[in-house]
Amino acid sequence: MNQTHGALPFPVTAGGAVAIDPSPATPSWPGLAIAAGRLGIALDDEALARFARYREVLLERNAQFNLTAIRDREGIECKLFLNALAIVPALDAVKSLHAHHRTRLVDVGAGAGFPGLPLQIARPDLDLTLVDATAKKTVFLNEVIADLGLDHARAIHGRAEDLGQDRGYRERFDVAAARAVASLPVLLEYVVPFLRVGGTALLPKGLQIDEELRHGRRAAKILGAEIVSADRLPIDGTRLVIATKAEPTPADYPRRIGLPSRSPLGKGP
Repeated sequence: MNQTHGALPFPVTAGGAVAIDPSPATPSWPGLAIAAGRLGIALDDEALARFARYREVLLERNAQFNLTAIRDREGIECKLFLNALAIVPALDAVKSLHAHHRTRLVDVGAGAGFPGLPLQIARPDLDLTLVDATAKKTVFLNEVIADLGLDHARAIHGRAEDLGQDRGYRERFDVAAARAVASLPVLLEYVVPFLRVGGTALLPKGLQIDEELRHGRRAAKILGAEIVSADRLPIDGTRLVIATKAEPTPADYPRRIGLPSRSPLGKGP
């Protein structure tokens, strides 16, 4: 799919897959700086130092919190950091539309901080809010934010269904991101209420999502949004679903806790 929408400079995901063996601890892993460079993303010394510290904190704290199943340095860089950084070109395209103010991004269901914290490290001019329903994870994330010296980031504890109805967060963000932790219609109900009209959702998903896209387009329309592209990212096995918000989300959404996952929007023949 290669659609464009209005003034948005999409698609931004063209290009072949980065030729990197995704399995950890392989000789083909060139290091994060080189791998990011192959995606067209330059990381300065400060960013690389922050990524190195973030990697070490993940390894140190993983035993306590079970933050990720990936437990080696190269695997963290390849499977977590690089996968998040692959979103940066799309993010930059959106940021260009908000040059008059600091772009506000919300990462819903942030877990150990992905994709939000790598995006913040690569683009420190972002204003980042990480949302997670597990209190211990938000404590961890705020500790990492302080450790890395990220002045424009914070983590908050809460459910997307509740915060999406909170005036302090509803329709306050330019960009919303979320990892592929739920089906597309569910993710859209979680993230679209956070977006301002004109805002953009960046949702990395797997390759085999045609059925999800069919239901997701219906869900997006209900929520006041439109899926404008679902192109492959230049890393193995990932597509990036991009949705833009055209009108305010109806007050009924997001529905109460549990309903988005139990009864996803857009289902039907």
